[in-house]
Amino acid sequence: MKIRYDEYDGKEDLKKSIGNNEIIILRGNKYDTLVGKNLRLKINCSVGLSDKKELKNEIDKIAQIAHFDVLPDTMMDLSIIHLDNPLYQYIHKEIGCPVGTVPVYVCFEDEKGIDKIRFLEEIENQAQNGVSFMTLHFTAIDEIYRKTTMRNIPVISRGGSLVLRDMYINKRKQNILFECFDEMCDIFKKYSVTVSVGTTFRPSSLYDALDEVQLAEIKMQKEIVKELIKRNISVMMEGIGHISLHDIKKYVQLIRNDFYIPFMPLGPISTDRAIGWDHISAAIGASYLAMLDGADIINAVTREEHTGGIPTISSVYEAIKSAQVVVNSIDDVRFFEKYNKAQTDKKTNCMGIKKDGIGCERCKEECPFHLSKLLN
Repeated sequence: MKIRYDEYDGKEDLKKSIGNNEIIILRGNKYDTLVGKNLRLKINCSVGLSDKKELKNEIDKIAQIAHFDVLPDTMMDLSIIHLDNPLYQYIHKEIGCPVGTVPVYVCFEDEKGIDKIRFLEEIENQAQNGVSFMTLHFTAIDEIYRKTTMRNIPVISRGGSLVLRDMYINKRKQNILFECFDEMCDIFKKYSVTVSVGTTFRPSSLYDALDEVQLAEIKMQKEIVKELIKRNISVMMEGIGHISLHDIKKYVQLIRNDFYIPFMPLGPISTDRAIGWDHISAAIGASYLAMLDGADIINAVTREEHTGGIPTISSVYEAIKSAQVVVNSIDDVRFFEKYNKAQTDKKTNCMGIKKDGIGCERCKEECPFHLSKLLN
């Protein structure tokens, strides 16, 4: 299997970093992707189906993404309805990158909650069919949920809310993920699936960021991470949501102070006042978070993030390109010599392209390149 980005010269160093879970390998159909410490920042892009009437649109969207000039490093199928041929299979065929899912999405029934046998069967079926990583909301527990009453919005996580609803519907003593923990771990080890420890209580407004609820969740997430690593299961961690730029540094300290875990932020959304422009607010938040070494893989966030609309192919492209600007900005810091030394060897004009002619439509005869022409 081809690793798309050959970023490690020393195989022994890479082996060591994988061994202690500072770097993970996400398996794809056509190539694998390395995610983690001292690597290039990666991009995740999500698709999903909530209505079977939209199936053709989502399949077409995947086919068009495959021909973008910038491809995501990973993708997630966030469908909430069961399909005989899930979208992740189309991603495998068209793009071939590692694909992630949230298994609880297709297993929850409104009145019955989650059936344990069906849930485990779905996880194994996805693993058998090449799903690389799965997001699981272990932190959806009653003890933390009851602390959310003072929040602006108690729970914004769809997956986490479903796990909580199932727990209350079926009067479980603990959430279903802990009931199935040993069985799930056996599946993950058998098929080399990475667990992405999800965030149930990420803040949905700046006001709720770094409150008692989020701090309790971060602590619990890290405990789950440690337990999974003990069981030799590949792990990464999700987090954030809405948070002000002022608080991001403190957040990074919280997630990094014990050990390094490959981390994928949701956003972070750095202002509550940018609805319809979330590709920009997420790019700002992700840039600062990554600059502080708080991100290893970022999400391509569309402008529809808070509008309730289904992202169009143009907004998906816009989201990926916005994320790519973040990646380039951060990688220019992480690997300055590699990228910028190459640029100094290229003679270009101010538009970054090789061009003998002087004078663009904006500057015309006042083009500053006229000066260099006079000196030559």
